[in-house]
Amino acid sequence: MRKMYVIQHSLHEYKSKLFDLIYEEMSAETDHPVQLQKWLAVIKDCLEIERAFLYLYSDSAYFLYHPRQNVDAPLTLAESSQEYLLDPITMEKDDQGSIKFHFTNQDGSPLAILVVEWEDGQGIADESWFHSFREASNQFLQHIGGIQTILEDERRYRELFKVTEIFHSTRDVHTLLVQIIETLKRVFPIDEFHLLLSNDRYDFGTLPIKSFDFDHANESAMQAFVNGSIEVGEQNVLYAPLKGKQGIYGVLEVKSMSHSTFTDQKIEFIRLLAYTGGSALENAKLYEQSRRLITDLQLINETSHQLNLNLRLSETVMFLKKQIERSFQASAIGFVLLHKGEYSILEESSSVFFDKVGKGYISYVKRRIEKEKDAIFLGDVSDRFDEGAVFPSIMAVPMVQNEALIGFCIVLHKEPYMFSFDMYKLLQSFIHHSTLAITNATLREKLEHMVITDHMTKLFARNYLDDEMESSMNKDDSGSLLLIDIDDFKLINDNYGHQIGDEVIIAVSNLIKGIVSHHGFVARWGGEELAVYLPSLALEDGMRIAERIIEEIPVKTNPTVTLSCGLSTWRVSDDKCPKSVKELVKKADEALYHAKNNGKNQVAKDCDGENIE
Repeated sequence: MRKMYVIQHSLHEYKSKLFDLIYEEMSAETDHPVQLQKWLAVIKDCLEIERAFLYLYSDSAYFLYHPRQNVDAPLTLAESSQEYLLDPITMEKDDQGSIKFHFTNQDGSPLAILVVEWEDGQGIADESWFHSFREASNQFLQHIGGIQTILEDERRYRELFKVTEIFHSTRDVHTLLVQIIETLKRVFPIDEFHLLLSNDRYDFGTLPIKSFDFDHANESAMQAFVNGSIEVGEQNVLYAPLKGKQGIYGVLEVKSMSHSTFTDQKIEFIRLLAYTGGSALENAKLYEQSRRLITDLQLINETSHQLNLNLRLSETVMFLKKQIERSFQASAIGFVLLHKGEYSILEESSSVFFDKVGKGYISYVKRRIEKEKDAIFLGDVSDRFDEGAVFPSIMAVPMVQNEALIGFCIVLHKEPYMFSFDMYKLLQSFIHHSTLAITNATLREKLEHMVITDHMTKLFARNYLDDEMESSMNKDDSGSLLLIDIDDFKLINDNYGHQIGDEVIIAVSNLIKGIVSHHGFVARWGGEELAVYLPSLALEDGMRIAERIIEEIPVKTNPTVTLSCGLSTWRVSDDKCPKSVKELVKKADEALYHAKNNGKNQVAKDCDGENIE
């Protein structure tokens, strides 16, 4: 009777402690591993043993619970078999007595194995007690497992609710992705996660984010992306699409690091998180797109306004270059114009386009545009160049005016796939709006050049030289004017004809322009008369250039001609020198008259207000 009383008492005490554990879990939401560890401690206390081991069933096998704390466990892995289900209690007697208790779920499927050991003779031999112990323990495991499932579901949905609130309160893509990853880490702390995103060029820092490689993507990941469905691949990896109303923006990859498979509850949570995150990501992208569109429209409006200011060609091109740099962070920007079948690279282009590498890109774009009559947008052109591509990313847009190609703009980047399709469309809009301005600037400069240039000799016109002399006398300290006349030019026309006469004037003009070079301006004064103005050059320097002209022209012309030259200079510091353009021209004309009447083929000078003898 005493033994029966002790057995019953120990069983009641054990059940009482189990109820305490269940109550504790329900009230304090203790983690499941902690409760299991406390349960093992109760077992050791009630059975008065030192060793107890728990094996949890998962994925067709039993795995040791807390292996680091149970390094001397009797089993490493117990395969699932019918014998465990047929005999819920297995007693083994050897040097150390042991009993295996096999626990099942309500549907009869395997749940766990408990192994208890004690020294021979110290155990309680009442088999009915062990059956009662096993039944109470089985109910306990089922009960706390159910409670834990409810608590885990509750905790997951609380996390989902919190992250959904954040999704609705932000439009920042980076923040959204951080929240998705952090929520997963809190809910499934031992699992691994990656976000496979498509068409994104954000700086994600240390986030576990990879670009979705369509060519080498896992088949399950590809199915999730294409079909928008949850897919479980090999090696316990789940793929959930980040899906919005308008499309799929990537795939969430979850690799389970525990022995358990993906339960329905876990899959449902990941599905809800991925779909909610996908919708939030879509809204954020649409918001960014709308802001970018507004910025692009403002930029185009600003560009159009600036281009309507009648800028010079160089100013127009430099403005466009700065706008493109600002919008695309390009590595190189080039502008190429077509004139009479010849392409010219504008000097405002990046320096790379004037070396071998840049000219290779221009040649490639030229061939493509001439053949296809369309813009170019390529993420990686490395395979199109024999020696590889220094700038893999390329955009090029033709400039078309009145259905005629007048040139193109080329934009390069040293990294592949750095230009988005939105950037490509914006560049097209830029060039479309600027082509007319470039055409107008080119025509305006041609017209200006025609106004200030003599048509036949291509020298400056007389009125332009007058303006330059006026400007020089207002800002410089000195200057010299040469009036030059071709001697006996009427004889050239009479003997050789007017066409040869014109060719002589053109030849003399070019020779004088070469001699004067950067020192001054050469203009056609009228008929066979030419003029040279040398700003900041006084009498000695002006005389040296004039004498060189007189000496070289007869040697370098055919038919040979000689020149007469009148030189007049001015100095701010000399009150006797001319003080106006009109007076300067008058003195030079008087000197030219003297040179003509004094034998021709010579220079006559007038300075300091003194008349030439």
